[in-house]
Amino acid sequence: MNISRKLIAIIAVCVVIAMIATLSFGCKKEEKAGGEFRAYINEPVSIDPPNSYESEGIQVVRQVFDGLVEYDPETLEIVPAIADKWDISDDGLVYTFNLKKGVKFHSGRECTAEDFVYSWTRAVDDETASYLAYHLEPIVGYDEMQDGSADVFEGVKALDDYTLEVTLKYPYADFAKTLGHVVFYPVAKEDIEEWGDLYAEHVNGTGAFKFVEWKHDQYITLERFDDYYGETASLEKVKYVIFADQDTAFLEFKAGNLEYASIPQGKIQSTLDDPALKDNTIIKPLLAIYYFAMNFNAEPFKGNQALREAVSYAIDRQNIIDVVMEGLPTPATGIVPKGIPGYQENASKYTYDPEMAKQKLEEAGYPGGEGLDQIVFGINIGSGHEMVAEAMQADLAEIGIEVEIEGMEWGAALEAFQKGEIGFHRLGWQADYPTMDNFLFPLFYSGSADNYCQYNNPEVDRMLIEARSTIDEDERIEKYREVERIICDDAAFVLIYFYSTARVIQPYVEGFYLDAMGNYDLSKVVMKPAGTE
Repeated sequence: MNISRKLIAIIAVCVVIAMIATLSFGCKKEEKAGGEFRAYINEPVSIDPPNSYESEGIQVVRQVFDGLVEYDPETLEIVPAIADKWDISDDGLVYTFNLKKGVKFHSGRECTAEDFVYSWTRAVDDETASYLAYHLEPIVGYDEMQDGSADVFEGVKALDDYTLEVTLKYPYADFAKTLGHVVFYPVAKEDIEEWGDLYAEHVNGTGAFKFVEWKHDQYITLERFDDYYGETASLEKVKYVIFADQDTAFLEFKAGNLEYASIPQGKIQSTLDDPALKDNTIIKPLLAIYYFAMNFNAEPFKGNQALREAVSYAIDRQNIIDVVMEGLPTPATGIVPKGIPGYQENASKYTYDPEMAKQKLEEAGYPGGEGLDQIVFGINIGSGHEMVAEAMQADLAEIGIEVEIEGMEWGAALEAFQKGEIGFHRLGWQADYPTMDNFLFPLFYSGSADNYCQYNNPEVDRMLIEARSTIDEDERIEKYREVERIICDDAAFVLIYFYSTARVIQPYVEGFYLDAMGNYDLSKVVMKPAGTE
């Protein structure tokens, strides 16, 4: 009897030990895997949300900040982020957002509706207005904030800590879809007051990763925010490694020093043929367009549509795609890419036609190029644009137009293009949100800071606002299509191709997904332990 009791006691102890061991093992499985994810980027212009108007900075901002909504990576439909839910008034003018409680800035302070009021006001204020302020144009009070006649953004109000009310000037059917854009992300007033123009060196967001350091032209480091309101990240750290060119970054990737990088131009097929790399490539179309802009206020394009048409007819897009881009993209036949609701085939009439290009050049007053000064063409260096520019240069030389290529670092190039200092240049546009409006309003509305070609057509301005205000989707899309055709006929851009992306990611990285707008969420990424399949 005593032996049995001892045996039972021993068994009981063993069971407890086994349970503890099981629980401990279970806890270990729940622990975050950690690790550092290293990704290649160019030097960003800024990582302050309302001033992050280019792809490099936006990649970083989307890991550090959250907005009211985000985009489902597969469907691109909006889903709640900081906003728990929202209501729209019957007339389509008033949006009421209920915010989640417990959303914290990385400093530890709770994010409230007042932070959105402050941040959106800062974005549109005439003294601090960002390049991206036009995204808030539909909101009541935008015009008064822009012209300096008001210092209160009338259409944005905090009804209480967790209720944000936004009133529009006109019904804008796609308004909620815009709110995943970085310009709508909240920043903390106290940070702006403390750091001022240096805020980009001290950003404090609400996202899954918090900012640590920006060593210019070298790296930007982030670390996991353990008090994140959503599911905390597996990764412990993120390091954006800054390189001036894709080739150097690709070599670093192959050496195992990066987890994510671009495949340089001319190396796509060899990468796909490489047994060590082919299964770890990401090749997919993007909602993005590559184009050459001709500034409407710069010579020799100002007031000379025939010259702009000559340039457009002279470019052999298919040659650029086949020879330079290894057949990856598709020719751009309009401004709005395939995949955007409302996409129309052949919105532009300009195709490769050297004889028509020569005829148009003569109509422009420069037969065979006679009397036309050499035109400077601006590019940002290090991302393969040199080869595209050289192909274009050769095409224009065939009809008598001489082009000088001027390469600059990314930030300097954007500034020169935006200010009109270089009236002929390359650029790309990637969807901020998946609507036709996002490709037409920012690039061609006269009041948009992203209208680098300084296109100004009052009828197009009016039609864009009218399209935005149209509730019926089919009718709205048809209005946007008409706008697209008008802009294409005006030869505002030389349309080159719709982007496809070519990236590589290390085989031990799980959970990485690049959406059709070029966005990704590193909070979903897990680094597999070494030696695992």
